Amino acid sequence: MIISAPDEREGFEEVDAEESEDEVVAFWQRMMKRYGGQEEYEKQIINGFKFGSDPEILIVVDKLLTGFDAPRNTVLYLTRKLKEHTLLQAIARVNRLYDDDEGAKPKEFGYIIDYAGILGELDQALTTYSALEGFDEADLAGALAGINEEVGKLPQRHADLWDVFKAVAV
Repeated sequence: MIISAPDEREGFEEVDAEESEDEVVAFWQRMMKRYGGQEEYEKQIINGFKFGSDPEILIVVDKLLTGFDAPRNTVLYLTRKLKEHTLLQAIARVNRLYDDDEGAKPKEFGYIIDYAGILGELDQALTTYSALEGFDEADLAGALAGINEEVGKLPQRHADLWDVFKAVAV
């Protein structure tokens, strides 16, 4: 797991968050001791994601959006508004082909889970950049799935997610 340094500024405590804050601070201190500092910690975790098999999931806020190249990255969850170049860069993070040469099925596409409602912004971003001349709208056929169809898949996906974390020591 990669996290940002805990916010230890005075007056920024969240209500009822003291226990989880203690866990975050303790985790952060262990990582700093293990890696010797924030820069090396982030470098090692990111390299593990890009070139190894661990970690399998990166959860980031305002990091690794542009200039981050990890073709095995499969899913991007968007929780805030992005526009133009930044939006296209974010989508490009998961829209890369990938074959790990280890016998696994090659990645042919990525998933973008849009909690922020940016689909209109995507249309605007695509229209704005002339580098996309020759773009064929038919290329996007089947790219969107209905919410009701996806909601029906949630129970199994939830169970699958719990399976991922079973091996994590608490």
